[in-house]
Amino acid sequence: MHQNQLSTLSVKELPARTMTMHHVCLVVSDIAATRDFYVNVLGFEEIHRPTDFVFHGAYFQNGDVEVHVVRETEPGRLARNTPGWEAEELRTGLCHHFAVLVDSFEPFLAAMRERGLERVGGPRVRDDYVEQIYIADPDGHVIELLCQHTPEAGHARRIEIFDLGIAVPVAPGYPVTDPRAKYGVLCGG
Repeated sequence: MHQNQLSTLSVKELPARTMTMHHVCLVVSDIAATRDFYVNVLGFEEIHRPTDFVFHGAYFQNGDVEVHVVRETEPGRLARNTPGWEAEELRTGLCHHFAVLVDSFEPFLAAMRERGLERVGGPRVRDDYVEQIYIADPDGHVIELLCQHTPEAGHARRIEIFDLGIAVPVAPGYPVTDPRAKYGVLCGG
C-alpha cells in the first residue's frame, strides 16, 4: 500500500495492532557523563547491552522505560546537529522530548542541584492535573517529567506556581493566566 493510500483509510479499516514502546535511543557525546545523569539523577539502572554491538553505547532502564544511548560516530557531530531550541520553546516543552511519569519531582531536582543543573522548562499544571517540568541531559536531550496530582492538589499547585511567578504558558507567545481567573472558585480563589 502506498503512503497516499494509507492516508485515506479510516481507523476502522486499519488492522488492529497493539504496541508497547520498547526504548528511546539517543546519540550522545560522552557515555560516562550520560551514565552519571541517567543513573544518578534520573535513577535508571544500567542494563545488559548486546555483546555483538561493536559501537560505544549503554542501555538504561527504570520500570518499563528504557533509554539506549550510542556515542556519536564523529566527535563534534552531535553539537553541529543540535536543533538549537529557543529558551521559550524549552520553557514550554515545545521541542523534541520524551516523557516519564514520576511520583515526585524533588528527588530528581535535588540530584540536579547537586550537579549545578537546573530545569529547562515548566512548571505547568495541565487541565488533567498533571504537572510538567522539563530537564535536559548533558547533551541537551530534553526529558519531560510528569507528576499526576489529585484535583485538589492540582488546583492548589496551579495557584502556588502562579503566585511564585514560575508558571509557564502552554506554548511560546501565549500568556500565563491566573488560575483563579481561569478556573474560578474551584481554585479556592
